[in-house]
Amino acid sequence: MLIPPHFLPIASLLPLALALASKEAGYGTLSRRATPRSAELLDISGAGSTPASDAWWNSSLVPPRRPPKTPEDCPPCFNCLLPAFTCSNAGECNPYDGQCRCPPGFGGQDCLTPVCGALTDGDERYPRPDGELCQCKDGWGGINCNDRKIIDTIPDNKPPQVTFDCTATGPSSNTTAWKHPLLSTFADEPTLVDEAMGTCTFQFWVDRIESFYCKLDKCSWQLGSTATANETRYNCEVIECACVPGRFLCGEDGSVNIDDFLAEEVKGPASFDCVSGKGCTFEEPAMNNLINDVFGDRAIYLDCESGECLHYTQVPGYTKPELPDNSLMVALSAAAAVLWYLGRSPRNQPGFGGVELPEDEASKLMTDHVPATLHFSNLSYTLPKGKQVLSHVTGTVRPGELLAIMGASGAGKSTLLDILARKAKTGRVDGDMYVNGKVVPNDIYRRVTGYVDQEDTLLSTLTVYEAVLLSALLRLPREMSYQAKVFRTLETMNELGILGIKDSRIGESGKRSISGGEKRRVSIACELVTGPSILFLDEPTSGLDSYNAYNVIESLKTLARTFHRTVIFTIHQPQSNIVALFDRLLLLAKGQMVYSGESVRAQEHFEKLEHPCPPGYNIADFLIDLTVEASGDHRGHKGKANGHVSGTRTSSRDAENGFARDAAGGSDLEDEEEGDDTAGRSTLLGQISKKAQRILGAFTTGGDSANSSGTSTPDASQVPEKLASLVLACRASDDAKIVEAEITRIQNGQSPDGTDSRDVSEELEVRGFKKAGWWRQFVLLSGRAFKNLYRNPLLMATHYAVAIIVALFCGFFFYHVTNDIPGFQNRLGLFLFILSLFGFSCLSSLGIFANERMLFMRERANGYYSASAYFLSKVLFDILPLRVIPPFILGSIVYGLAGLNPEVSSFWKFIMTLVLFNLTASGVVLFLSVAVPDHGVANLLGSLVMLYNLLFAGLLMNYDRVPEGLKWMQTTSFFHAGYEALLVNELRYLQLIERKFGLDIQVPSATILSSFGFHAQAFWWPDTALLVIVFAVSTLASYVILEVFVKEKR
Repeated sequence: MLIPPHFLPIASLLPLALALASKEAGYGTLSRRATPRSAELLDISGAGSTPASDAWWNSSLVPPRRPPKTPEDCPPCFNCLLPAFTCSNAGECNPYDGQCRCPPGFGGQDCLTPVCGALTDGDERYPRPDGELCQCKDGWGGINCNDRKIIDTIPDNKPPQVTFDCTATGPSSNTTAWKHPLLSTFADEPTLVDEAMGTCTFQFWVDRIESFYCKLDKCSWQLGSTATANETRYNCEVIECACVPGRFLCGEDGSVNIDDFLAEEVKGPASFDCVSGKGCTFEEPAMNNLINDVFGDRAIYLDCESGECLHYTQVPGYTKPELPDNSLMVALSAAAAVLWYLGRSPRNQPGFGGVELPEDEASKLMTDHVPATLHFSNLSYTLPKGKQVLSHVTGTVRPGELLAIMGASGAGKSTLLDILARKAKTGRVDGDMYVNGKVVPNDIYRRVTGYVDQEDTLLSTLTVYEAVLLSALLRLPREMSYQAKVFRTLETMNELGILGIKDSRIGESGKRSISGGEKRRVSIACELVTGPSILFLDEPTSGLDSYNAYNVIESLKTLARTFHRTVIFTIHQPQSNIVALFDRLLLLAKGQMVYSGESVRAQEHFEKLEHPCPPGYNIADFLIDLTVEASGDHRGHKGKANGHVSGTRTSSRDAENGFARDAAGGSDLEDEEEGDDTAGRSTLLGQISKKAQRILGAFTTGGDSANSSGTSTPDASQVPEKLASLVLACRASDDAKIVEAEITRIQNGQSPDGTDSRDVSEELEVRGFKKAGWWRQFVLLSGRAFKNLYRNPLLMATHYAVAIIVALFCGFFFYHVTNDIPGFQNRLGLFLFILSLFGFSCLSSLGIFANERMLFMRERANGYYSASAYFLSKVLFDILPLRVIPPFILGSIVYGLAGLNPEVSSFWKFIMTLVLFNLTASGVVLFLSVAVPDHGVANLLGSLVMLYNLLFAGLLMNYDRVPEGLKWMQTTSFFHAGYEALLVNELRYLQLIERKFGLDIQVPSATILSSFGFHAQAFWWPDTALLVIVFAVSTLASYVILEVFVKEKR
């Protein structure tokens, strides 16, 4: 449009006239005046009724106006006052000329053209030529030499980039500022600037071409600085975004259009956070969801480079933060190291932190102990259901003596031994026990006693020497030197005759190992090595031949006499040469005490009761047969080969007294009576029989029924007449009276034998006897667990072999998975298969603790170690080698063969996820093995737990289709956590390219993952965190069950 020069002032007012047009007229249009022109105006114009405009155009002084011809390809002139034109990137529209005033870094009519040059160039910056890049000066970079970039990629490897600048009231950012940025930033507050309201702009670029931009209002920012980093955070309450039409993500061919999304969904609030050396993050709720579904990121992550380099002395008011003062921590660490060095116990320096080992130190340990005399009075035991197992058992045993507890099966021998050893019982225990005439607390009592079970519970992979030495190291005083403990171990083994097999493996049933007698002596050595004052043994000759049985009892005899030990044991039916070694004998029948006294006087005692042992007959066999017959437990026909057992009898009941009698010949007492009617019974026997009939008749019931039936079998709870006679005879014996007199003196506060006896409690307190500490227990048990693992290599080798074979198997079938839909499916199957393999293989952990449950309970009851030391050593050195190394082997092999994500960080995340999943599954299985004693039930429960977690892994059932009330089941599934972590690590940034019908269709994997119900941001939280939490909780629960419930109860 050509305008005459003398009308330029009027033409310059044209935009103003347009702005003041009537409200009916839109922008860019002219409206005619509604009122006619006045006559004065017409006169002045000289045209009369002719409009001035018409006169102007018809004036002869001015050539007639001819509108110029507009080229057909000429676009309309830019005018930001018109709706068709806008100022992008927060540019301001000038209301006077309709042109845009662009922010720094942008130019062109619509502010979409980047301006090249550094911030310091000012007005010398120039628009970036089309198809070219800006040539930046040293120290500057970016799209237009003053902004930032991120490290993501999108299809066709076009790098997306982001530019961001802020201007707040007062201070401004150090990327785009109207004045020097650092001067205003640190003018007043050097470390923190808050509530400075302003505006910010945000641009998203693809391959250096802007796609969309945002304007942010009501912005505040904070600046924090430390000695090593600065952090800047912008918070904006309002955000408005718009697309650049025809650009990527905004309608470009082959791209999605997010124009409506930006206009309707992106409302704010938004934040831009930068930490020096760690990059920046731009966040907005709606945009975060879009980035997560398309790119798999939680937000827009930026690798930023911006600002100018200045020395801090050039910044007014800035004070460099001081480095943290770590001198105190350094001093404490150095002091702790010095104290540890000075306080450690050197092994090779005698007399420093330990005990110097003289030649006779081990012998001194055996002699310098407290000889213990044990008295027990009226011991009774009743089961929770009310059945009485023991009744009024009294006796004593002194140092240097062997007390043998004999009786038939079910007589109560083991129950009495457990009560004397103060083992935990389920029923009620009544009676009194005294050690050297004193009542000793349980903790002191257990420190001076040892207990050997009937069944040997030894670790089969250890050698004889290692088993005995471990007991010595755990239970002997911690002040005692290592050499002394070794010497004591070898001496004990020599005493029991097992020194020659010290390097032999103990072995287990079904495999060649040491003999049964040798194994029993190893069990005795484990208790004897600590030098206990009282040693309890439950049937030490069980399962041994006569020769080995004699050797065991002879060793105990030597121990008792030579080293003044008190030995108490149960024995079933020993041979005569073993009986000759007994010092004292306690005979039980149906829980009743039949004899308690010196062993050599037992035969004389029963001869007085007219129960003589036939010549040449084993007194032990005779006594067992006598108690069985007296208890009424004999059945059927017994021959009279030995001349003391009656023939076939039928049982009847004495209606008057309620005792069972034999119809054919009666009891042995009746046999004697029939053989010599004139002599009758002896005075003692007659008195006892009459007293038994009067006193013990009350123990029987059912007299009326007996009268009606004529015959009956005595009830198990009834005391037969003969047994009652034997019990009363025992209580009336001289030995019983002596023991009762000693107990009476003890109860009156006197010494049992009239002499001063040593107080066990006081002497232990004076000696300060302390066993190995917790850390020493952990070290020793860890070594034992590791030896047990590598000496039983089948389980460990099988795990490693399976890992290698399965890795090669998967590598063959999933070799170099492709980046398309079938490759996506293969990845889903590969990861689920690997997790299933490790999950179900963890069921092998069920037997790790189940096989040692009895060993743990007995060693813990005998005071070997604490439950925490055992549990931690078991977890670290038994379970972890089977749960950490196999996934590492499998993952290392299959990762390269399958062609998974080549990033190094992704590989280690893959390995970490497999290891954590394996540990979590093994932790759950460990809990089942500890909590469920039955191995079969634990195996079934373990399989069900694995199947339950597999169902909710995420592949078999979509998360979005699970009912709301049941989604917690999938959230807590450790299979789901491990599976989602593997998928996110592998597929989060993967672009799938599916070729169909000659076209390449690009699909982000993150989009498919979101369709399956997986969250692209869930790798660390909640997936990895859930695996750690489940492992920690299950392990802690296992320990609690082990500590509280897995205890020896007899």
